[in-house]
Amino acid sequence: MTNTITKKVQITLPSLLSFERKLEVSDALMYSGSLDNKDKKNIEIEKDKNGKEIKTTVYWKSIPITKRYNRSTQSAYGIDDAKKAEPNPVSSDSDDANLFADNDTLKVSFSMRVIGGLGLPFACNEPDFEKAITNAINDEKQKITELLAYRYAYNIANGRFLWRNRVGAEEVQVTVRSKSSDKDLCFNAYHFSLTNFTKNTDNVDFKKLVSIIQNGLSGDNQFIFLEVDAYVKIGKGQHVFPSQEMNMNEKGKVLFKLDNCAAMHNVKIGNAIRTIDDWYDNAEFPIAIEPFGSVTQRGQAYRKSKNDLYTLMINWLDDKGITDEDKAYVVANLIRGGVFSGGSKKKSN
Repeated sequence: MTNTITKKVQITLPSLLSFERKLEVSDALMYSGSLDNKDKKNIEIEKDKNGKEIKTTVYWKSIPITKRYNRSTQSAYGIDDAKKAEPNPVSSDSDDANLFADNDTLKVSFSMRVIGGLGLPFACNEPDFEKAITNAINDEKQKITELLAYRYAYNIANGRFLWRNRVGAEEVQVTVRSKSSDKDLCFNAYHFSLTNFTKNTDNVDFKKLVSIIQNGLSGDNQFIFLEVDAYVKIGKGQHVFPSQEMNMNEKGKVLFKLDNCAAMHNVKIGNAIRTIDDWYDNAEFPIAIEPFGSVTQRGQAYRKSKNDLYTLMINWLDDKGITDEDKAYVVANLIRGGVFSGGSKKKSN
């Protein structure tokens, strides 16, 4: 009598594989006002006892995009000697944005929806892979979503999404509203680090925000919606930094606006929130979740091989033993959403 050994099927990356985004972030609008009016709506309307409008007060004004001379140095590398005595050329048609002269505070507002159903591919043409990835994530969903929710919440509390607008500010306050909380969640952004995720983690409002985001990620049908306002006190009339539009073959800078209001792209806000990866080798700072750990500003990929998304995902499903942090990194890529397909299989003759 012979014994038969069932060999485990080796998991390979499907030629069709995609996942839906689980953190849906809006564009962010930028307003000018005073920190003293932090608790005021953008526009408040006063009515008499009969409901007739008698007074309208604008506390937070939309920041317009204006045309200015470009104040920064323009590259003059390689110019002729005869032109080196000339002033550095400036562009007169570049966009710019500032607080109004009597306002000292920038308000940045966006919303974020947290979507459940984690682990199930949107499209997959390999049933074995779909079953394996779904089961693997479901088995450890609680642990993974707790870790990821913690880091997403941290990047809201610390105001990382403000980018250059956060630098050198006198005060940075962040307020989060959600139907899942009976009160606004308020944070002093300077109490939360940009270089690690360990500072001020006992904050009660922070723990509540982590719980709200985790409930959204770990559930199936919950509706988790967050409204985020950041207040950045930088001084009267100061320069602010909306997102910059791609402006191919043009010298002037074009800034992003919505309904004549300076704004920041949802991609930029989302990039900041997913800047949670300090699990790569010899990590010095957190980077945004990317399949190969690419950071375009530095021209570097911090996960070129063996610890990239595709290698770790297959190793996880093949039971080759990856760390909890590696699993969280894999799931964070899937939360970002996108196409993760492998190469098409070649037919044998």
